[in-house]
Amino acid sequence: HTEHGLFADDTALWASSNTITNLKNRLQSSINEFQNWCNAWKLTIQPSKTELLHFSPHPRKKYKNELEIETEGVIIKPVFSSR
Repeated sequence: HTEHGLFADDTALWASSNTITNLKNRLQSSINEFQNWCNAWKLTIQPSKTELLHFSPHPRKKYKNELEIETEGVIIKPVFSSR
């Protein structure tokens, strides 16, 4: 349920779901698989350059459980715009 795109040394993962919990689980699972692939190829993910951008049909709605994922032991919280 997760798609990906590659450009040079950048990777994008994206998913959609009808619940935040489902979305978080899908993205975290994909990040974990990507981390394993990177480790096998001796590549590192740089959490300081990792962004989580959350698109919602209700952009001003506050969710009980904030969407966040973890990579390399660092929690990545959503940003409101990309660099």
